[in-house]
Amino acid sequence: MFQEMKVTGIILTGGKSRRMGRDKALLQVEGKPLLDRAVEFCRLFCEEVFISSDLEEHEKEGIRRISDEQKNCGPMGGIYSCLKRSSTDWNFVLSVDAPFVEIDFVRFLLNNSDEFEAVVPLHSGKKEPLIALYHRNTLAVFRSMLEEGNYKMHFLLEKVSTHFVEAEEWLEKYPKLFENLNYPDDLHR
Repeated sequence: MFQEMKVTGIILTGGKSRRMGRDKALLQVEGKPLLDRAVEFCRLFCEEVFISSDLEEHEKEGIRRISDEQKNCGPMGGIYSCLKRSSTDWNFVLSVDAPFVEIDFVRFLLNNSDEFEAVVPLHSGKKEPLIALYHRNTLAVFRSMLEEGNYKMHFLLEKVSTHFVEAEEWLEKYPKLFENLNYPDDLHR
């Protein structure tokens, strides 16, 4: 566990998995379901871990599964529902289909959290809001955006104090760091 601060892990398992054709959380990579990999990873440094999911198949012993309070609003709804229940200021959000995140990268994000409400990796001009840190202070902004029907994470990041941290060097060290598994072919790579 990181000595610097207490963190809650929020694993996003939502999405319809249309491109993959089946539930991504249950797909196996290196002999282990993606959801199990994400839980084990977050347990390495998190005080508590939440699984953001409406599906009973995503139940894991000793881990709290939290359904979206507001349905059909993408990752924003899942993050909001988990942030409401978090007992820590900082929350690490991890999309279940991003199995190659490294613990020293999470430490890097945490070390860049001073005076901010969100810490989001940036590489080649692309933001990674689903492998990021969110402070509990963002809860009111999540709520107001959900009430407005604005479910774009991009707009939320404009409304909170966001530190976009450059991650190009990390990609040199870990080329698969931000790889998502979206299509069946991605599993064979």
